[in-house]
Amino acid sequence: MVRKLVISFLLLLLTYSLSAQSGEEVYQFLNIPTSVSAAGVGGNSVSSAEKDLNLTFHNPAILSTDMDNNFSVGYMHYVADINIGSAAYAHKINDRSIVMAGIRYVDYGSMLWTTPSDEVLGNTYAQDIALTGAYSWLLSENWRAGSNLTFIYSALDTYKSAAIGVDLGLYYSNSSKLFSAGLVVKNLGSQIVSYDDTYERMPWDIQFGVSQRLAHAPIRLTMTAQNISDMKLPYLLNDSTSKDNFTSKIFKHLLFGVEFIPSENFLLSLGYNYRRSSEQNINQRTSFGGFSAGFAMRVKKMRVGASYAKYHISGSALQLTLGTNMSTFGL
Repeated sequence: MVRKLVISFLLLLLTYSLSAQSGEEVYQFLNIPTSVSAAGVGGNSVSSAEKDLNLTFHNPAILSTDMDNNFSVGYMHYVADINIGSAAYAHKINDRSIVMAGIRYVDYGSMLWTTPSDEVLGNTYAQDIALTGAYSWLLSENWRAGSNLTFIYSALDTYKSAAIGVDLGLYYSNSSKLFSAGLVVKNLGSQIVSYDDTYERMPWDIQFGVSQRLAHAPIRLTMTAQNISDMKLPYLLNDSTSKDNFTSKIFKHLLFGVEFIPSENFLLSLGYNYRRSSEQNINQRTSFGGFSAGFAMRVKKMRVGASYAKYHISGSALQLTLGTNMSTFGL
């Protein structure tokens, strides 16, 4: 059963990659980390063993029945006046399957509205919203599969667009070996309403990750490969496109993280994103451009988490999440 599912999964990826739309990618906000667990280990994780409901946005197969009746909210001050919010709730269907409903919202703040000759006409705005429904089911003792269906709405002043996106994920966990792995294809789908007459493509991607906890130390190591659907990843330098050497190309697809877990009630993480570091160093030397940090701890009935990262040379981002199991309140 698992073997057939994996083969079907890979065939779907191949079919989609061959038929993907041309044009620029839109809705890049879908790639901003929603989970502080993921943000703390470089900005993404599709294999984490944490019971963090927000990880479902990164890989729907991470959603497990252990998260039944969990509720979480999150907030991030991104850069400049950009504010990001999220909320999610999970409900178990039976002992093998569970669903989640979630929302992500981005407010880009107020911006000057000008003519091509820089005449100020007033203020304008931009907002993005994504409504997600997730379903995860247990395939066997070690394997889970999951899918996200997302409705996306975007407003750029008078320009509006909408799209449907799908994430498909697999998750493997072996508790005796303290090992977990995840595979996900993200943002399959298409615009159903474009900003103008040009239909732009979704920021689809293939991602794979592994997590290994050490047997005799409270340490977990993670590695996530992303942007597998685009192995080139050129960058601009002095108004021209530069090419990386082979080693640099490989490392631009990899995120590395280490987590310190002395108990189930506390987590401290540190991550490194080589691509983010190298791209920020093009315009400005910074010592911490590719690093991120995070923590999570249980305070009474709540799971409180925070992460810190520098996503852009103009400033750093602080992300906060709050989660709980509604059953502790009798709900």
